[in-house]
Amino acid sequence: MMELNGKTAIVTGAGRGIGEGIAMVLAREGANVVLTARKIDEVAAVAKKIVAQGGKALPLTADSSKKADVQAMAAATVKQFGGIDILVNNAGIEATPTLAVDLAEEQWDRVLGVNLKGVFLCIQAVLPTMMQHKKGRIVNIASTAGIRMTFFGSVDYTVSKHGVAGLTAHLAWELADSRITVNTICPGGVLTPLMEQHSTPEFRDMVSKRLIPLGRMCSIDEIGEAVSFLASERAAMITGQMLAVDGGLLTGFGEDLRPIVRKRMADAKAAAAKR
Repeated sequence: MMELNGKTAIVTGAGRGIGEGIAMVLAREGANVVLTARKIDEVAAVAKKIVAQGGKALPLTADSSKKADVQAMAAATVKQFGGIDILVNNAGIEATPTLAVDLAEEQWDRVLGVNLKGVFLCIQAVLPTMMQHKKGRIVNIASTAGIRMTFFGSVDYTVSKHGVAGLTAHLAWELADSRITVNTICPGGVLTPLMEQHSTPEFRDMVSKRLIPLGRMCSIDEIGEAVSFLASERAAMITGQMLAVDGGLLTGFGEDLRPIVRKRMADAKAAAAKR
């Protein structure tokens, strides 16, 4: 049974990785999927996969940190499919890991511009349609950094994801009388192609065995299945929640990670200086 049959979902940052995985799962569940990214070739390739499997997809270019782009995204979705039932705010960035003392103002603004402001702008763009129809599912993709902190990134990333937590709680309350639910999934340690490209097998093995009680990293599909659940009627009474999909990562860190983190930041700084 396809739980989302006939529903229309927007997935931002859907050109690869977690966003692509979410889009593929929602399409399998019967949803019409609008895919956005800054590069049209990436989302066009994902849309082609969805159509090849019998689904309906619309690829669009959009920068989620720009109001004009996301307003156009919402208008194009309504024009193509007649409405918007589900919004998945997946677009996000993580800049070069940097200690607070060295963090540039431009990096701070860029990370919060996409990871927090962009989430708000996308929600704001779809609300008129959802409020008019008195229904909607909004699922934000944050990180375990939104519940605790990031141990392998910078303070700007942690702050941006905690901001999404506040946004989720407030809008869940504000939009409840319009029957719009707002929830956030907090992945922890997801094995994406980007993760494989930018980390060594030894680092991934360390994360899996020393930090994740279940002993492995999450798959992209496991994040997609969590999104599908929160977008379905089964989750009608769930709103304002931060759901960690992390293999138990947040149950506790059993060692002082600061030496590992600082070495990783120093390595990243040295690599950047060579460019």
